[in-house]
Amino acid sequence: MAIIHLENITKLYRTKEVETLALENVNLQIKKGEFISVMGPSGCGKSTLLNIMGLLDLPSEGRVKINNIETTYMKDGEMAEFRNRTLGFVFQSFHLINSLNVLDNVELPLLYRKSNEKNRREAAKEVLEKVNLSHRMKHFPSQLSGGQCQRVAIARAIIGKPQILLADEPTGNLDSKMGAEIMDLLFQLNEEGTTIVMVTHDEHIAEKTQRTIRFFDGRRIE
Repeated sequence: MAIIHLENITKLYRTKEVETLALENVNLQIKKGEFISVMGPSGCGKSTLLNIMGLLDLPSEGRVKINNIETTYMKDGEMAEFRNRTLGFVFQSFHLINSLNVLDNVELPLLYRKSNEKNRREAAKEVLEKVNLSHRMKHFPSQLSGGQCQRVAIARAIIGKPQILLADEPTGNLDSKMGAEIMDLLFQLNEEGTTIVMVTHDEHIAEKTQRTIRFFDGRRIE
């Protein structure tokens, strides 16, 4: 059964002067437990697709189902709660808060669940150990390498035990050694049951995933 189901997705951005068609009539099903790569040239709609899958953006037309639940017409609060409990996000630029230490950054998603401080701390320490950064929990992002920052970002993404992890160029800002470490971690999470959709420009990385979806000018060309 598909854990992500996109049906006839079109996304059109409008300003007073111009219309930009980011996605056109995209249909896609992703099974539970799959690890999927999304590839294509810059500007072809990959990140827009990921944002729509992650309920960070709404399609102009079409339907989005996650876990067989229709999400397209959810109210904002309902969608935010569903997103927090079901989805995890990893971005190329990490999106860590520089004024917070590693432990506090990782805890953030559980604040929105109103989890108590003791449970948040225990969960954050557990996932930091999983990504081999328990010795850095009191450090700040500015004191970490790029690879370490990305591992913190992954720990934050998985602290809520999401069923789906969406990763937008997670190795894009890293050297090959650090990138390989991040990919090893993602493969480990996938083996443990997490469904992963990853945008990448790296053919060698994409070849290692179970399936590659290719886009060009907002259309799926696979």
